[in-house]
This record gives sequence, structure tokens and C-alpha cells, in this order.
Amino acid sequence: MWFRPPRLLTLADEGERHASWLELFFDLVFVVAITELSQALVSDHSAGGFVRFAALFVPVWVAWQGYMAYATRFDTDDLGFRLSYFAAMIAIAAMAVLVGDVAHGRNSAAFAVAYVVLRSIMLLLYWRAWLAVPEARALIRFYGLGYAAGAALWLVSLLFPTPWRYVVWIVAQVLELSLPPLSTQLHRRIPTSARHLPERWGLFTLIVLGESVVAVAIATAGAHWHFTSAAAAVLGFAAVAAIWWLYFDRQSAVALRGSTMSIVVYSYAHLPLLIGLAAMSAGLRLVIERAGEDHLGLGASVAFLGGAALFIVSLIATRVVTVQGPHRRGVALKLAAAALVLVLLAAEPALSPLTLAACLAFLLAVVVYADRRLYAATALFEDVDGPRRDEQHNDH
Repeated sequence: MWFRPPRLLTLADEGERHASWLELFFDLVFVVAITELSQALVSDHSAGGFVRFAALFVPVWVAWQGYMAYATRFDTDDLGFRLSYFAAMIAIAAMAVLVGDVAHGRNSAAFAVAYVVLRSIMLLLYWRAWLAVPEARALIRFYGLGYAAGAALWLVSLLFPTPWRYVVWIVAQVLELSLPPLSTQLHRRIPTSARHLPERWGLFTLIVLGESVVAVAIATAGAHWHFTSAAAAVLGFAAVAAIWWLYFDRQSAVALRGSTMSIVVYSYAHLPLLIGLAAMSAGLRLVIERAGEDHLGLGASVAFLGGAALFIVSLIATRVVTVQGPHRRGVALKLAAAALVLVLLAAEPALSPLTLAACLAFLLAVVVYADRRLYAATALFEDVDGPRRDEQHNDH
């Protein structure tokens, strides 16, 4: 059949659902968006540059989250669904290539139009779901009206000159970001499945983390393989590998079967987490480019080290709401690591870029080792006290 009505995937549905080939294809267009955002921060890592980078990251994140959530709730793969996602990919690609211009105060109207087109496609998808899934109409009405109001604000922003246009964008984003927290009661009445979310967030995190790998390759090639740049690249990659380890080593244990608010916390903790990773990739590129200099500079150091610290702190929130039991030791370990990264940032004027990269890589490697030891000790304790494990401390 070319056309098949959407259906609601609820908690009652059995079996595991994994990302479809269409969802994986859809994710690829966000590689362009993350690359452009990272490059914008490389070009301008002043205080204003950081604000613009974070502000432009939010609509990209919201766009991906909206389409991911729709596919998770309404599991269909017909012609209408595929064409809608292909059209959305074009709109996202338009937003991505305009990121650099908007960061420099140009073409903001075109960026707004691209976002409105993206949201309009989403509204068409929800209209299909409204017709096909009567039991979910309360949820569809809530999100449909919220997305329509957000799109209307983006359209209204075209009537304002910059910087007032950006103020309207902020209002629109706050409105859209408020929708999931405000819909928790609806989700209790319409218990949609959250089993798919950890895998989808993990895949998007992998996309953002991949930007750091690209940064290592591009910056090293641009530095003509000088020894200091190559050494910085190796150390930077070691730090990226440790970041990957910290996030994905526990990903199989992530389970979102608790309250709807825990799902919101888990999802929203990924916003600062991903911003931190994207900033770190921009900082890593600057570390490699300036490896032979005496100092990295404050802005580049904030991107490289501050991004890593933001990732670590955000990771705590994702783990606390997805793994059962107290988290005292695991949280203490990661908070201590984030604090040491900030100490390293404060010492930046006295350290070379190569030293900063070495210190961060070593610190993250220590955290990986300590985290593994804590996990091994917890697993051994649970094996011995199996029947009472739910009453004991879980350090992760």
C-alpha cells in the first residue's frame, strides 16, 4: 500500500523498535547543521559568538526533537510519511546553510521562512494523525496548536528588524520548549511508548560527537601535519574517545519506564549536553590550529574545556533519571571531574594548547577508569546481595 494511516505506538505495544532507515537518513542532514554551527563558533568565539552559537543551536535541536517525537508516537512508513520527511530535510538543509549568515547578521528572514516551512510540514503530519488516531486527539491538539503558535511567531518576526526579530524568535522557542513539560498530564492519559528515545538520542549524540572527529581531521590537514598539531590532534581524539566512552558505555542500561517528567528531564538534559559537545569540537579545532602557540586564548579555551565540563554535568542528569537507585558516588565523581576541568580553564593563561589537550585527555581517561571501577564494584555487590539490590546503593 502506498498510503497507510498513522497508528499510535503505546506502552502496550510489545517488542523493541529501532531507528528505521528513513530516520537514519533524516539524521544525516543534521550533520550539515552541526558542522555549520561549530564553524560559526570557530569563526567567532567571543562572548557574543557563544550567545549566537547557543541561540542558533536551539531551533536545530527543537526541529530534530519534534520530528523524532512524531516518528516515535505515530509509527508509519508510507509514501506520505516519507515525502514529508524528505521535504523536511530540504528545509533543515536550508536552515543549516544559513546558520553562518545569521550568525553574522545576514539572511535572518530566509532562516525564519525555512523554519516556518519545517513546522508547517510537521503540522501536516499531525493533521494526518488527527484523522487516523482519534484516541490521541487531545495530545495532537496540544502539540498542533503549540507548533502552530510557534510558527506564527516566526512569521510575525519578519515584520521586525534585527535585533528585535531575534527577540521574537526567543519567545517562539520558549513556547515550543515548554510544550513537553506541560504535556505530562496528557501523556499519563495517552501513554505513548518511550522505549525508542534512548536509541534516538544516542544516535543524535553520535552525530554531534562525530563533528569532533571531523574537526581533528580537517584541522590537522590544515596545519600541514606539524608535530605539535599532530600531537594535539592525537590528544584531542583521546579526549573525544573518552567522551564517547562515558556516554555510550552505560547506554544499554538506560531505561525510560518511569514518570513522564523523567522522560522530559532526560530529553532536555541533552540540549546542554549537545551544545557542550559542539562547542568542544570547535575548541578542538582551534587547539590543533594553535598548537604551536604559547596560549590558546580565553574564547577557544572556554569552547574546548567549558564544552567538556558542560557535557559532564549534563551527563549526570541523563543518568540520574534513567538508572534506578541512588547515584551518590557516580555524581560525585563527575562533579569533581567537571570542577577540575574548570580549574584547568582558570589556569589557561599559564598553559600551552598542547598541555591543555594533554591534561583534559588524562582527566577524562581517569574518569572513565574510575567509572568502570565503580560499576564493577556495584555489579559484584548486586550479585552477592541479589534479592536486596533494589534496597542498596547504585552508584551510577
